[in-house]
Parts: sequence; structure tokens; C-alpha cells
Amino acid sequence: MTRHDSSQATGFGVPDPPKPNTQAISWFYGEFKKEALQLDPKYQRNPIWSIGQKCFLIDSIISGCPLPQVFLNIKIEGAGLSRKTMYEVVDGQQRLRAVLEFLSDDWPLISTTAKSYPVSEAYKPQIGKKYSELPPALQELIWNYPLAVQELRGWTDLQIRALFRRLNYVVEKLNAQELRHSQYFGEFVNVVEKLADEPFWDEIALFTRRDSQRMKDIEFISELFVVVIDGIQDQQKTLDRFYADYDVVFPKKHSHVSKFRQTLESLRTIEDVVKNTRFLKKADFYALFAATVKLNRDQDATRNLSHSAAKLKQLSDQLEQPPATLGGEAARYYTTVIEGPNKLAKRLERTQILEGLLEP
Repeated sequence: MTRHDSSQATGFGVPDPPKPNTQAISWFYGEFKKEALQLDPKYQRNPIWSIGQKCFLIDSIISGCPLPQVFLNIKIEGAGLSRKTMYEVVDGQQRLRAVLEFLSDDWPLISTTAKSYPVSEAYKPQIGKKYSELPPALQELIWNYPLAVQELRGWTDLQIRALFRRLNYVVEKLNAQELRHSQYFGEFVNVVEKLADEPFWDEIALFTRRDSQRMKDIEFISELFVVVIDGIQDQQKTLDRFYADYDVVFPKKHSHVSKFRQTLESLRTIEDVVKNTRFLKKADFYALFAATVKLNRDQDATRNLSHSAAKLKQLSDQLEQPPATLGGEAARYYTTVIEGPNKLAKRLERTQILEGLLEP
């Protein structure tokens, strides 16, 4: 009786335990080329890796640093002459993707900041080179670099998911922003976390203590900062991309930060209205912030919005009334907040209404 048979014979449906193994990077590349390596992130959510993270990983290999182990679910597909072994990457997709991209000459090694990604001295002479342009000895080192592997055989999807719940049982599940914080160390995340320290947020009490504990404040400020950079977005669908794209190089960083702070200064002129009306709600504040960004877009001097305080308060008061009694802009505004308020169309319409109220 095989080991697998004996494990099923217990009647408990327990799969074989993971089997430790070691595979060279060249093996993964070969299976990838044969289309036998499945890199679809099926079991775990992973943020987008920036080019800085990818290069730091290659530097770790060049430096001989150990990498976290890769979990592979080994499956047999087909029968007879069409029988083939497939390797589903359960954990380690982003690391393998980065290495395989580099071996395929998809991108060159770049210069990174010492604070974000402190690379080794061995890495620095290779900046600007793709894999095929590296010295033969370095190519060989990367090609033969061993990766620790845990092989899963005969595991169902349910059992694999249960395994990772168990591995992470001792900690509270990370939310999207906590994952970003653990993944990115560069320009964008540093800027956003500094903007989260602006006194304005405490002055208006926009965030709860729980928001700060779970980094929901930084996540929302990231969304606001993206408005300054690239306009209104559809929910949080693009947020990971901005963290990745501006991780190492952040063009116009100082200009964007200056415009963000100018927007806060404008909002300070209606601070009492914000604190005491529905504009302290995230969806409403997002639109008010976006409208203020637009008004300040080509302005050197900060726009004073105090003239609009009464109109904003009037709208907020109207929206406290039964929906059936609403008319005009209040009724239109109401339709943007009752369902899917963070969808792009709702955000755009809500912002347009507030622009009209903020205009002198």
C-alpha cells in the first residue's frame, strides 16, 4: 500500500503532509516554459509588486540570502500518452513571477534608494542590465539558485485553504492596506503616511481609533492623494497600481504633495461645516475633497471656500429629510450615496454637484 493510500485508509480523509524539497530556479523556468507551472494566485491575495521589490528580490539571490519557501500543489492531469504533471503555485507566486520575468529579460535592474531597498555592493555594478547582459558567473548563480519547496500531493482546494488559515491563525487577518504596508517600502507609501500625520485629520475627527489601528485612515488618504495625481477613481480598483508604480521613482512628488496640502488649507476655511454635517462621512468627504482639488487645480493662491458654507450646510440639512420630500440637487445628490457610492459614476456626479456649490 502506498503512503497516499495509507493516509486515506484511516477514514479521516487526511492528506499526506507537505513534503520538503529543493528545486533550482532553472527547474521552475523549465516547467514555466512547458506551461506546467500554474501561477494563478488562486489561494492568496497579493498586492502588485513594484519594480523596486522585484529588483530587491534579485539582489537577495545574488547575495545568497535565503528566500521564503514556495508551496506547490502537484496534480496529475490527463491519462495515457497525454498524462502530465502540473505544478500549481499555492504560495510564492509573486516571487516566482519576478524571477521568471527577469530570466525572460522583461526588465533591467534599476537603482533603488538605500532607505527603501538597500541593495548589496554586488548588485550595484549590474544596474541597467537585463539577465542576458549579466556576467556569465552571475547568470549561472541565479540559474542554479535553490529554492525551498513544500510539495502538496492529493490535497483538495478546501484542504489547501484550511492549511493557510491554520498557518495564519495566530494573527488577525491583514486587510488590504495592512498588506500594502507590509509589501511596499518606497516613495508612495512614505509620502502617504506623512500626509496621514497632518493635524487637519485630528481637527475634523474624520477617523476613529479603530480606523487608525487597522490603517484605514492611511488607505483613505491614499485614495485622496490619488485624486490629486490622477483624478477620481473607481472605488479602490487602482490603488495597488499607484503604490507599485510610484514605489521607487515618483515624478512630480513635491508638486503633488503641495497640491494636496493646498487642498487641505482650502477645506480648513469650511472646517466647521465639515465637522458638523454629513461631509464627515467618507463618501461625501471624498467628493468634497475632489471638488476642492479641481477648484485649486491652476491656482497658486489657496481658494477660500467660506462663501459656500451656508450652501453646503443647507444641502446636508436637506438630505436629513425623508427621501420622498427631496427635490432638485438634493434629490440628485441623494441618488449618488444610497447604493454603490464609491463607484466611478456616483463619485463623478457627486463631485460635480459640489463643484457648483463651491464656485463663488
